[in-house]
Amino acid sequence: MRTGDIILVGGAAAVLTAAVLFVDIKTPEEYYALHPTEVTEDGEYVTIKVDSSAVDGGISLEGRYALVSGDSVYDVAARVLMYEGIDLDTKGGRAVYISGIGGLEEFDYGAESGWIYTVNGTAPDINCGEYQPECGDEIVFTYVDSFIGEADR
Repeated sequence: MRTGDIILVGGAAAVLTAAVLFVDIKTPEEYYALHPTEVTEDGEYVTIKVDSSAVDGGISLEGRYALVSGDSVYDVAARVLMYEGIDLDTKGGRAVYISGIGGLEEFDYGAESGWIYTVNGTAPDINCGEYQPECGDEIVFTYVDSFIGEADR
Protein backbone atom coordinates (compact mmCIF):
# COMPACT_ATOMS: atom_id res chain seq x y z
CA MET A 1 0.00 0.00 0.00
CA ARG A 2 1.36 3.40 -0.96
CA THR A 3 1.68 6.36 1.36
CA GLY A 4 -1.03 8.26 -0.55
CA ASP A 5 -3.47 5.37 -0.08
CA ILE A 6 -2.73 5.21 3.63
CA ILE A 7 -3.34 8.93 3.99
CA LEU A 8 -6.62 8.64 2.01
CA VAL A 9 -7.90 5.75 4.15
CA GLY A 10 -6.82 7.52 7.36
CA GLY A 11 -8.57 10.72 6.29
CA ALA A 12 -11.76 8.85 5.42
CA ALA A 13 -11.66 7.11 8.80
CA ALA A 14 -11.20 10.46 10.57
CA VAL A 15 -14.15 12.00 8.70
CA LEU A 16 -16.35 8.99 9.52
CA THR A 17 -15.33 9.08 13.19
CA ALA A 18 -16.08 12.80 13.41
CA ALA A 19 -19.49 12.27 11.79
CA VAL A 20 -20.42 9.56 14.29
CA LEU A 21 -19.23 11.60 17.26
CA PHE A 22 -20.68 14.98 16.34
CA VAL A 23 -23.94 14.24 14.49
CA ASP A 24 -26.94 14.38 16.84
CA ILE A 25 -28.71 11.10 16.15
CA LYS A 26 -31.93 10.64 18.11
CA THR A 27 -34.01 7.57 18.82
CA PRO A 28 -37.70 7.82 17.94
CA GLU A 29 -38.47 8.16 21.66
CA GLU A 30 -36.13 11.14 21.98
CA TYR A 31 -37.46 12.70 18.78
CA TYR A 32 -41.12 12.47 19.84
CA ALA A 33 -40.40 13.95 23.27
CA LEU A 34 -39.81 17.37 21.70
CA HIS A 35 -41.09 20.56 23.27
CA PRO A 36 -44.69 21.51 22.39
CA THR A 37 -43.62 24.07 19.81
CA GLU A 38 -42.11 21.22 17.78
CA VAL A 39 -45.40 19.26 17.61
CA THR A 40 -47.23 20.09 14.39
CA GLU A 41 -50.96 20.80 14.35
CA ASP A 42 -51.75 17.56 12.53
CA GLY A 43 -49.53 15.46 14.82
CA GLU A 44 -50.76 13.22 17.63
CA TYR A 45 -50.25 14.87 21.02
CA VAL A 46 -51.24 14.84 24.67
CA THR A 47 -51.08 17.57 27.27
CA ILE A 48 -49.04 16.66 30.33
CA LYS A 49 -49.13 18.55 33.60
CA VAL A 50 -47.21 17.74 36.79
CA ASP A 51 -48.79 19.48 39.76
CA SER A 52 -47.29 19.48 43.24
CA SER A 53 -49.00 22.69 44.38
CA ALA A 54 -50.84 20.94 47.23
CA VAL A 55 -47.58 20.50 49.13
CA ASP A 56 -44.92 22.81 47.75
CA GLY A 57 -46.79 25.49 45.83
CA GLY A 58 -45.50 24.59 42.38
CA ILE A 59 -46.30 23.10 39.04
CA SER A 60 -43.26 21.26 37.74
CA LEU A 61 -44.30 20.95 34.10
CA GLU A 62 -47.10 21.80 31.73
CA GLY A 63 -47.09 21.40 27.96
CA ARG A 64 -48.14 19.60 24.80
CA TYR A 65 -46.07 16.63 23.72
CA ALA A 66 -46.07 14.18 20.86
CA LEU A 67 -47.93 10.90 21.30
CA VAL A 68 -46.55 7.78 19.62
CA SER A 69 -48.93 5.01 18.58
CA GLY A 70 -49.09 2.36 21.31
CA ASP A 71 -47.81 4.67 24.07
CA SER A 72 -49.09 4.17 27.59
CA VAL A 73 -49.40 7.11 29.97
CA TYR A 74 -46.20 5.87 31.59
CA ASP A 75 -44.33 5.66 28.25
CA VAL A 76 -45.08 9.23 27.24
CA ALA A 77 -44.58 10.61 30.78
CA ALA A 78 -41.22 8.86 31.19
CA ARG A 79 -40.03 10.10 27.80
CA VAL A 80 -41.17 13.69 28.44
CA LEU A 81 -39.76 13.86 31.98
CA MET A 82 -36.42 12.46 30.78
CA TYR A 83 -36.33 15.02 27.97
CA GLU A 84 -37.17 17.86 30.38
CA GLY A 85 -34.50 16.70 32.84
CA ILE A 86 -36.97 15.83 35.62
CA ASP A 87 -36.22 12.74 37.71
CA LEU A 88 -38.78 9.92 37.71
CA ASP A 89 -39.01 7.04 40.20
CA THR A 90 -41.29 4.04 39.78
CA LYS A 91 -42.39 0.87 41.52
CA GLY A 92 -43.66 -2.32 39.95
CA GLY A 93 -43.03 -3.77 36.52
CA ARG A 94 -45.51 -3.07 33.74
CA ALA A 95 -48.08 -2.51 36.51
CA VAL A 96 -46.16 0.65 37.18
CA TYR A 97 -46.74 3.19 39.91
CA ILE A 98 -44.96 6.53 39.60
CA SER A 99 -43.64 6.99 43.13
CA GLY A 100 -41.55 10.12 42.61
CA ILE A 101 -41.29 13.06 40.24
CA GLY A 102 -38.62 15.72 40.49
CA GLY A 103 -37.41 14.46 43.87
CA LEU A 104 -40.88 14.59 45.47
CA GLU A 105 -41.54 11.02 46.60
CA GLU A 106 -44.53 9.14 47.93
CA PHE A 107 -44.74 9.33 51.75
CA ASP A 108 -42.75 12.60 51.86
CA TYR A 109 -45.84 14.29 53.35
CA GLY A 110 -47.34 11.41 55.33
CA ALA A 111 -48.39 7.79 55.06
CA GLU A 112 -51.04 8.51 52.39
CA SER A 113 -49.12 11.02 50.29
CA GLY A 114 -48.00 10.33 46.76
CA TRP A 115 -48.69 10.76 43.06
CA ILE A 116 -51.99 10.10 41.33
CA TYR A 117 -52.77 10.54 37.66
CA THR A 118 -55.91 11.57 35.84
CA VAL A 119 -56.84 11.62 32.18
CA ASN A 120 -59.27 14.36 31.18
CA GLY A 121 -60.12 14.91 34.85
CA THR A 122 -60.91 11.28 35.72
CA ALA A 123 -58.74 8.76 37.52
CA PRO A 124 -58.57 5.60 35.36
CA ASP A 125 -59.09 2.27 37.11
CA ILE A 126 -55.86 0.85 35.66
CA ASN A 127 -52.21 1.74 36.24
CA CYS A 128 -50.44 4.24 34.03
CA GLY A 129 -48.37 1.50 32.38
CA GLU A 130 -51.54 0.00 30.90
CA TYR A 131 -53.64 3.07 30.08
CA GLN A 132 -53.26 4.16 26.45
CA PRO A 133 -54.16 7.82 25.97
CA GLU A 134 -55.69 9.23 22.81
CA CYS A 135 -54.74 12.33 20.85
CA GLY A 136 -55.75 15.46 22.72
CA ASP A 137 -56.01 13.85 26.17
CA GLU A 138 -54.94 15.87 29.19
CA ILE A 139 -52.80 13.81 31.56
CA VAL A 140 -52.23 15.30 35.01
CA PHE A 141 -49.92 13.89 37.67
CA THR A 142 -50.90 15.41 41.01
CA TYR A 143 -49.10 15.04 44.31
CA VAL A 144 -51.60 14.59 47.14
CA ASP A 145 -51.12 14.41 50.89
CA SER A 146 -54.00 11.94 51.25
CA PHE A 147 -55.19 9.45 48.63
CA ILE A 148 -58.65 9.14 50.15
CA GLY A 149 -61.11 10.94 47.89
CA GLU A 150 -58.39 12.69 45.86
CA ALA A 151 -58.48 10.63 42.68
CA ASP A 152 -61.81 11.99 41.44
CA ARG A 153 -61.18 15.66 42.18
